[in-house]
Amino acid sequence: MMQESGNRCAVCGARDERALVQVLLAGGCATTLCGTHALMHRRSGQGQRSVSELRASLADRRGRDDRRHDGDELGAALAAAFGSEKRGTQRRRA
Repeated sequence: MMQESGNRCAVCGARDERALVQVLLAGGCATTLCGTHALMHRRSGQGQRSVSELRASLADRRGRDDRRHDGDELGAALAAAFGSEKRGTQRRRA
């Protein structure tokens, strides 16, 4: 089943034609992706067979849990060293 290739990314809807590429999914259907999602598709190696599988695997991940809240010792030390509460309001003059 061939899907009509569009002039926008099938995942995010980006319309800048300079960044759009055609990719062939494992199921034989072709679709249009922006450069970012094409790279993610290529690196995923999951072999998505349809556009819906592609969208599900490459969907916006900002809604997922943020790993930074788990923390570790190095992260805590860096946050303490460079955090705004450590700096205060004074700035150096150039």
